Amino acid sequence: MAEDKGDAGGGAADLVKSAIAAVIIGAAGGGAFGYFALPDAASALAPPPAETIEEKTPTAGRFPKDALAVEISSIIADLETTPKMRVRLDVSIIVAYGTPETTTLRNEVKEDVIAYLKGLTISDFQGVRGFQNLREQLDDRARVRGRGAILGLLIGGLVLE
Repeated sequence: MAEDKGDAGGGAADLVKSAIAAVIIGAAGGGAFGYFALPDAASALAPPPAETIEEKTPTAGRFPKDALAVEISSIIADLETTPKMRVRLDVSIIVAYGTPETTTLRNEVKEDVIAYLKGLTISDFQGVRGFQNLREQLDDRARVRGRGAILGLLIGGLVLE
């Protein structure tokens, strides 16, 4: 009977030894991960040396730097649907710098967008592809209407009610 109690005590001691070994291995593994994988805190907080700083040149965008954005007032049009639906569209045109008579261009584009929207149905807006088609069609129409002065059309908002 004494031998049975000794075995039970040895099992508990082995459990404690295993738990201590697991904690030590876990702490060592975490420390090694922190040392090798994570950046050094001192170097992350310090600014880089002056000789390594390079001036970043801005990348060329979709439009030239001197282009102007001309906002068009909100466009509201009725769609061709059985229950009457309306669409509200907020757009801006991007014109080349020095373009005269932007008011005339703005009005012409607004009228053209209203005429295009009146011929659409709700299924023309559905999904990502429908919105992409709408954006491309309006952009193409604005470029043609602008006779080279309009560089593009940006959609700021689209609401269906």
